Amino acid sequence: MNKFYLLVAASCLLGASCSEESYKQDFSTPGTNRISFSCTAEKSDGSLTIWDSDSQIGLFCEQTGTNNQKLTISAASAGSETALFYTDLEWRSGAHKFALYTPYDETNTSTVIGGTLPTTYAQTGTSADYLARYNLTYGLVESAPTEKNTPVAVTMKSMLKPVEIHIQSSNYTSGWTVEQITIEAPADQVLAGDYTFDLATGEHEFTAGQVSKVTINLPSLPMSEEGVRAYMLAAAEEAVTSSCSFEITLASEEEGNLLLRGTHALAATTELSVDEFDATIVDDNAIDLSKLNGRDETANCYIASQPGVTYKFPATVMGNGYTTPAVPGYTTNDGMAPGITPARLDPKSAQVLWQTEPDLVSNIKLRNGYVYFTLNGEAEGGTLTAGNAVIAVYSDAGAAGDILWSWHIWVTDADLDNLLQTWTVHADAAQYSSYCDPQLMDRNLGALTSAEFSESGTNESHGLHYQWGRKDPFIGADNSGSQSRIAAPTYDSQNKELGAMTKASSFSSAAVWTHVDQKLSRSDIAKYPMAFVAGADNHFWMEETAHDLWGLPISGIESNDLGHKTIYDPCPPGYRVMNPYAMSGVTSAMAGGALKSLTHRVLNAATYRDDQTGLQLYCDEARTTIAKLPAGGLVYYEKADNFFPFDRTGTYGYYWTTTMMSSGNSFQACRMHFDWNNFVSIEKAYASYGHNVRCEKIK
Repeated sequence: MNKFYLLVAASCLLGASCSEESYKQDFSTPGTNRISFSCTAEKSDGSLTIWDSDSQIGLFCEQTGTNNQKLTISAASAGSETALFYTDLEWRSGAHKFALYTPYDETNTSTVIGGTLPTTYAQTGTSADYLARYNLTYGLVESAPTEKNTPVAVTMKSMLKPVEIHIQSSNYTSGWTVEQITIEAPADQVLAGDYTFDLATGEHEFTAGQVSKVTINLPSLPMSEEGVRAYMLAAAEEAVTSSCSFEITLASEEEGNLLLRGTHALAATTELSVDEFDATIVDDNAIDLSKLNGRDETANCYIASQPGVTYKFPATVMGNGYTTPAVPGYTTNDGMAPGITPARLDPKSAQVLWQTEPDLVSNIKLRNGYVYFTLNGEAEGGTLTAGNAVIAVYSDAGAAGDILWSWHIWVTDADLDNLLQTWTVHADAAQYSSYCDPQLMDRNLGALTSAEFSESGTNESHGLHYQWGRKDPFIGADNSGSQSRIAAPTYDSQNKELGAMTKASSFSSAAVWTHVDQKLSRSDIAKYPMAFVAGADNHFWMEETAHDLWGLPISGIESNDLGHKTIYDPCPPGYRVMNPYAMSGVTSAMAGGALKSLTHRVLNAATYRDDQTGLQLYCDEARTTIAKLPAGGLVYYEKADNFFPFDRTGTYGYYWTTTMMSSGNSFQACRMHFDWNNFVSIEKAYASYGHNVRCEKIK
């Protein structure tokens, strides 16, 4: 069969869709004389795939000049074993050769496509289904134009073959779980690496990074008389038969960790009895995130930076565990500071709630009062995929019952402690030492870069959004444009993409993005971390009035009082949400004003609207440090009929501070805001808005 080396430009030279500009294909049914496909796909174990609603395939066709065109599934066929994909490509005369594949990759330029057989697997359950995201499924078919717009039937098959490792034991069945398996083959046997695969011929070739060692991280699978099954992939028709070295990590609440070592042949089905393996007691080498950098502090956010490393953090402590005392007499203008008393958590299970990349974190388990997880990538020199994730603990086993608490894992290798920036506060606040010289991070909480869209081509500098007083982060806009209103993709514990935020009438599900027009009770404050609470009336998201949620109910500047970090503060250990005067020194007036009237420290006041997607300024009076404030926009609390939860991305920037503001009988949260015309360092806004956060180092 001929290979299809095609040029993208050929689609307009040869395809009829360019000559019929008036034709509009709605993709709900096959169009007149248009090409469509009916696809079944075999899993690596031979069973048929159930197609998801977000399934995409790539298409190559020489006759229509189609080069790696992305096709999306017809909604009516989602959830079935047969998926329908419609195109606006017109049939030409004669037989057509089609090559299709999934998962789709926009970087492929010919039918010789690239892929990677991984060195580390993150098994998400007890079956081989999770291998689909590492595998390549493809189909080749030749067809003449069909009658009555009948879709072309395509049977797709897996390129990579499954290897099942069946671990059996009579010694380690009571209370033991299997945590990890490492397989090392002889040096001349490739188990992982980059490869190319020719869709037209079915031939593959390893091209780089060949290694003979792979690791499978398991979700604490309990040993039983039936044993435990783990799965990986192999490129050959038959798996390796060479004698390999196996290392298997077992864990027990009572007896600790064991490392079992032995040798065995690796085959398509490997029956592995481990009772004769050498057993060694191993220490718990997980890094405790609450004890890093000389700190001994729990928090609602932890920063993880080393690829392939296992981390842990306390699962029984709410946030920083600090008891916030009530503020006596704080009832002026209906304000309330009733105090916050944390309780000890007693979780029974843990699971990833959402993550910005599949397998960003894996191997989640709850043990001895700690949550454990393994960061993506290969340990000792591997490449880290940055992103954000939230791990929740539950009241019942198996991630069932109520969410008791959840923690944000900020995956970045940036040395944030050494990138701190010292800001100059306004002269009117200079006499109050507690507020002077605040040290802020150089980026927003959850940001993966400090470079704004005009520099990086991404919105990754925006970070995450927060409602004032809540610990729970909300995802921001994707990278489709500097003013995108589309949510960035997120994935669940099974690496399935979660949908966009939708309107809901009640708090019915804790594991989907919802925009709920109700208020939360204090007792439910941690149960719904993915629910954006619209609130109503006074635009406060909680039923109870409480202005001390972030530790500073009303600015204590006159008393030189910064308040303190609370259990609901979203910042990592050693940091808290910035104080209300942190950015006040940029302006001639304490509260700010128009950009054109600001001090000389704003670098791009004249060009921001047209040329920039964030504000750049000298944050200190000496003009030695440039701070970048990306225009991350906001998440709206309003529920309009034309529902857009994100707005003003790329043009407005909003940053919460720790405090509330009072004016007459109105209490609102204090924020900093800028746009193309203004920099307002201190103003009030409804607490139900979703704004960015810039964390301040605790003095």
